[in-house]
Amino acid sequence: MRTSVIVTALGPDRHGLLAAVATTVAGQNANVDDVSQTVSNGMFTMIMFVSFDETETTMAGLQAALEITGEETGLQIHVQHEDIFKFMHRI
Repeated sequence: MRTSVIVTALGPDRHGLLAAVATTVAGQNANVDDVSQTVSNGMFTMIMFVSFDETETTMAGLQAALEITGEETGLQIHVQHEDIFKFMHRI
């Protein structure tokens, strides 16, 4: 079964942030389906749509790996299931 999650990241901008997050996602056998990033006033913000097969990885495993990446890069990285994200951001 395929699971979709939303990965958000926020922190001071520096080179390689998107690459670091994407590399971690790929290392967890997950796929980056779409990504949007902005840098404003020296702050990096990113929303990444990620999907994975539950037989290859878990949301908890992805979240733990991204937590390490966040510590290494100075980013606050959060992972939410797509259904929760959509529910929280509906109009």
